[in-house]
Amino acid sequence: MFDWIVKTVADASGVTNQLKIAEWARLNRTNPFDMGAKNYQRCVYDLGLGGKYYELEYNEDGSLKYQ
Repeated sequence: MFDWIVKTVADASGVTNQLKIAEWARLNRTNPFDMGAKNYQRCVYDLGLGGKYYELEYNEDGSLKYQ
């Protein structure tokens, strides 16, 4: 029973993090599945999940540059 509870909480946490990443990507006008390594690291950093700070660069249309 305890294993099932731990797995359920872990799954829910993973889904929550995926939703946070998707929201960050939406706000920065980029694809959450293909934003580039530096942008992903910055996303994770901004969300307090680890990552690394990188400067974000934007295209003229306001979308996040792939990097």
